[in-house]
Parts: sequence; structure tokens; C-alpha cells
Amino acid sequence: MSTGSVIECLKNIQASRLGNRRNIYVYLPPGYEEQIERYYPVLYAHAGQRAFGPSSPGNETWQLDLAADELISAGRIEPIIIVAIAHVRPVTRNEFYHYVDAEQEAIGIGGSGIEYEQFIIDELKPMIDQRYRTKRDRDNTGLLGSSAAALCTLHIGMRHPNVFGKLIMMSPYFVDAQLDEQAENGLREKNTYRLPDTIPDVQMWVDIGDTEGLFLPEQIRRVVQEMLDRGADAIKLAYFEQPDACHREADWGARVQFPLLYMFGQEGQPTSLELYGRDVIGLKGGMQVRVQARLQYDNGLSQTLLSGEYASSHPEVLQVLADGTLIPHATGSATITLKSGDLTATRDYSVIAELTPVVQVCMQAKLTPTFRSSEQWEEFIYGGMGMKLMHTGNGHYEGCYHIPRDSGFSFRFTRGFRQFETDQEGNPIANRVFRATEDISLHYHIQAWGSASAKVEIGGSLK
Repeated sequence: MSTGSVIECLKNIQASRLGNRRNIYVYLPPGYEEQIERYYPVLYAHAGQRAFGPSSPGNETWQLDLAADELISAGRIEPIIIVAIAHVRPVTRNEFYHYVDAEQEAIGIGGSGIEYEQFIIDELKPMIDQRYRTKRDRDNTGLLGSSAAALCTLHIGMRHPNVFGKLIMMSPYFVDAQLDEQAENGLREKNTYRLPDTIPDVQMWVDIGDTEGLFLPEQIRRVVQEMLDRGADAIKLAYFEQPDACHREADWGARVQFPLLYMFGQEGQPTSLELYGRDVIGLKGGMQVRVQARLQYDNGLSQTLLSGEYASSHPEVLQVLADGTLIPHATGSATITLKSGDLTATRDYSVIAELTPVVQVCMQAKLTPTFRSSEQWEEFIYGGMGMKLMHTGNGHYEGCYHIPRDSGFSFRFTRGFRQFETDQEGNPIANRVFRATEDISLHYHIQAWGSASAKVEIGGSLK
């Protein structure tokens, strides 16, 4: 009988060019100790202090070990080694940034991504290959990251396809978006990524949730299309949009089985096809709508189709392009049909006179009477992604914003860097969630303010 999985901690590993040390957590799959002749693929995961172990309020983890255990035990993926690299939080230079523009440099933000990749390739990987029974070739070596770590995964993978043949990018920080009322879509956007002229032959997984604030699915889909335009193999590039998923560890962990299946599982057969998402389109107003198509497989994998064989029952009312983009021509209704292999899915859509791409969200927040009367009121507090609320008196805060229609937000109020709202006992609270499908007014009560410790930072130690 084989033993279960084990997580080993390699403490205080030196990153020479970065000038720092960090812990490395190594997941060894079930049976590793007994099957001494077996060698294993390796997945390197960024922000590794949040990869394994139990999740708790204010200290979320991916629970990546549990996901791997379940998939391996069920025979749905081959056993793998996971090397989780603890992140050293930047003071002035972020190891997840390879490229920093002049505007960022002017405010003291630097990037040490090249030094970080050299640590992984020249110091960490040789140590792991020497210490453990690894398959060392590119086709059996992967990188996993979310948010800025997904951006880092892209850049390392594009620069070193001879080392990393599998790239998993979850909720990637490909676009820096700020609210801008003067912009047609309510945003000022700046690309943070760089792609080579020709995409190397690597296997890639890219995904995004639709409740990640200004991390918008359409931004990520544009980058994926650019990858295809630059020669990425469509067979080796998977894309997935997760409804109602937020920008946080718990949600990444909840769907990480999909990229693990895609990278390390047996190829499955499609079993179901579903069309979902917005079904009302405006003839005027400028809001672009795209059909969302989800394909599910018998091995448990789900993907979002980037293109397909679409047809409209009334193209004079609503035309559909191969990538699912809907083009309205008249008010009315139409049924959109998608065929994929032997599967077919349909959905009814309506075209109304007008639909704008932005909506107005007005937010009010009131501090509860339990706040000490002697406590200084903050001039501003902050909601989700740049939503600044001004103090209007006696603990009342207000703000109105123009944001992209259908965008979803999950947030807690904060009065400064990582000083989040808490309950009256100082415990972390659940995130507040809303979706901006139309103009709305939101009213909240804030019980108490925490310090930075209200969001527990565990640095390089696993708790």
C-alpha cells in the first residue's frame, strides 16, 4: 500500500542575484517513497506560501495539495511533483515584473523578474532535479501563477521555452486598468505584457473569472487572440472563463483542477456544450457582446471555445461571427446555434434599441456607532479597484463611478494599504460582491477597521 502525499519544506533557500532567501515547499505525490524507479513531471508554482494547507478567513490558500491528491488518486492525472516558491514581497522591486515602464519607475516601482527567473532556472531547478526524481525535459516542466505571477509565468515561458513547456496562467495581470470617466468603456487601459513576434511551441492554459473587478475577461481574451495571431498552436492553447469567480486564492484553487487535467491528464472526449452570458444586445450604444460557449469533457475538463461554427436564425436582426461576436442590425430576437463536433447548443437573444457599455454605480458606506467618537475620520476610504469614497461627515462616505457594464466586483473596504474592514472583534469578514448590470446604488455599514494584520501575511512560512 502506497503512502499518501508529503509536503517538504526547504528552508531559507538563497536567491543569489535577488539577494534574499525564501522557503520552498515541495509536494511529493502519493507513492513517491515506494516507487523508487519512477520519475515525475514537475510544476513550479509562484507565491508558494499560499499553495498548500488549510484555508481560513484572511489567510486563504489554493489547497493545491488537495486538488492534486484527488486527481492523482482517481487516476485522472499522472502523479506530479509541485514546487511552490514562496514570494518575497517587494520593497521597491517586484520579482514578478520583467518590464517596467518609465511611469512606474518615476513612482519608485521596479522589476526584478529577470533575476527571479534566473533564480528558478539556474539555482532552484538544478537543486530540485538533484534532490528529487524528476523528469527534467521541457515537456515535463511547467510554471503556474495567478495575477502578477501569471504575467511572470508568461514572460519566463516566452523567454525560456526550452526549459518550460507548460504554462498555467490564472487571472493574469495582462492589462493595468483604471477607472476613467472620459473613456468610452469607462477604463484607462495599459498593457503590462510583452509577446515575442512568434509564440514558441509550448502548451498554455489561460483563464479568468467574471467577478474580478477590472480584471475583465475581454482583456484576457484579446491577449489570447494575439497569441494565436502570432502563431500559437490552437490545439495547445486552452482558454476558460469561470462565471462568478473572484480574484482570490480560494477561487483559483476551486478551478485549478482544470489546468492540471489539461496539462497532466489523459485527453477527454467532449460530452456537453452550453451557451451562456448576456442575452440582451443594444442596437445602439456601443456595447460589444460576445456569445460565451463552454465545452465540457468526460474527464472533468471545461474550456471556453474561442471560435466555432455559429449560425443565426435571423441574421438580418442579429449576425454572429466565428469568434462569437454578436452584431445587431435591427431590434427583435434571434436564436444563435453553435456546432462543435457532434454537439449542438442554442440560445435565444434579444436586440433592444440601445445599451451603453458603462453603468453608474453609486456607493455609500457608514461607519457603525460602535466606532470610538475620538477616532479620527479618514478623508477617504476605498472600495473595489479604485473606487474612492469621500467623507461627507459623521462617518458617512460616498462616491459614484462609471464602470463597465456586467463587470463583477468582490472587495472589502480599506482605509489604507491592507487596512481592511473587519467585524467588531477584529476578525476578517467575507468580501462584499456586486455585479454592475445596470445603474445601481449600494449601501453598506462598516463595523470596524483592522490593521494590516487583519489580512494575515505569512511571508515565507507555511501556516
